[in-house]
Amino acid sequence: MSLWTLLKTSYLGLKANKLRSILTTLGIIIGVGTVISMVSIIDGMNKYVYSVLGDIGTKTVYVQKWKWIIIGGSQSKMRKLWREVSRRRDLTMEDVKAISHLDVVDRAAAFQPIFSGKAKYKSNSVDCNNVAGTDDQYIYISGYELDKGRNFIDQDIQLGRRVVILGSYIAKTLFEDEDPLGKSIVFKGHKFTVIGVLKPKGELMGNNLDDILLMPVTTARKYYYNPRWRPYRVWYSFRILVKFKDDVPMKAGMKMLENLLRVRRGLRFDQDDDFALNTSEMLLSAYKKLTSGIFIAMVGIASLALIVGGIGIMNIMLVSVTERTREIGIRMAVGAKRRDILYQFLFESIFLTTVGGLIGVFLGLVIAKAVDIATPLPASMPIWSVIVGLGFSSAVGLFFGIYPANKASKMDPIEALRYE
Repeated sequence: MSLWTLLKTSYLGLKANKLRSILTTLGIIIGVGTVISMVSIIDGMNKYVYSVLGDIGTKTVYVQKWKWIIIGGSQSKMRKLWREVSRRRDLTMEDVKAISHLDVVDRAAAFQPIFSGKAKYKSNSVDCNNVAGTDDQYIYISGYELDKGRNFIDQDIQLGRRVVILGSYIAKTLFEDEDPLGKSIVFKGHKFTVIGVLKPKGELMGNNLDDILLMPVTTARKYYYNPRWRPYRVWYSFRILVKFKDDVPMKAGMKMLENLLRVRRGLRFDQDDDFALNTSEMLLSAYKKLTSGIFIAMVGIASLALIVGGIGIMNIMLVSVTERTREIGIRMAVGAKRRDILYQFLFESIFLTTVGGLIGVFLGLVIAKAVDIATPLPASMPIWSVIVGLGFSSAVGLFFGIYPANKASKMDPIEALRYE
């Protein structure tokens, strides 16, 4: 039989038992739909995270007391880490100046995180969750851009002026349609003058990047830094953002930076670093491990659904062979060869799983789009996931359809004609 005849015969055979065919494909639909939806969500998240972290750049290093890690482990282990890090000496503004003079360094910025607080303007107020003291270099390193107003200047830093630069979310919430430049706000009991507003940057996995308030680092340390409060000795400790020149290899730049800090901190060759050099690549690496683990788990679950669906298809095809024994005998009696019978039932199995795969792809797309609309998680369906989903579903039909098709092709025509 020709390919078109095989496809037509397969379609008519399945059409004769519509409900059974639909129920048989549910396992395939669920499996493919799960894979497609998860791949779409994870791919969309990857693209967004890479774009946000890409604004910071791969040449940026965060010099801190502690190394970025995924929180976990026993409480005793975490307490030990806390005690060790809290005993380390703080970084200083002098370290910032020394680092900025390195030949490999393009820019270096001071950064002092501050505990969150409420900002007020007239009757409006907003909770500011990302508050920090910094200098004029931070905006260029962090990927933020000024929408209006000016950046910090040396006098702001030296004199500890009470001036702030607001993220677009805070500015919009406090001032609505009013121009915020030159206006005064109150933050945690102190009055500040707004000198700038940042351009919108969006969200990262539900975290509002425009919920940010910046002030001069000297002002932040003067009014809000409390070294006796234990969290400020670790999580809110002073840190430095360093951006290397474009032509400087990352490893070479980090090595020179590490050597400078070791000398400045008087560490012997046999002593470990009492500081950490963190990069956006570390975040990307940890993020990839997290999403890869989720993806592997979901693929495992989806594979089980596909296997169960495949077994169901084999069972139905065996039932179909038994029900159509007389039909098989008639076909053989009028000249059908064994390979024609084999191909007929094999194509029915593949046709069934391929249709299930198509429905699963559509279902996965709908789920991913619904998640994209209803949650902060973005979704993006890569073409390769559709190809893999359809290919895998067809492969399931081929694998689980071989035995029933082979059984049908080996029937004795005379015995088949006698079958009641």
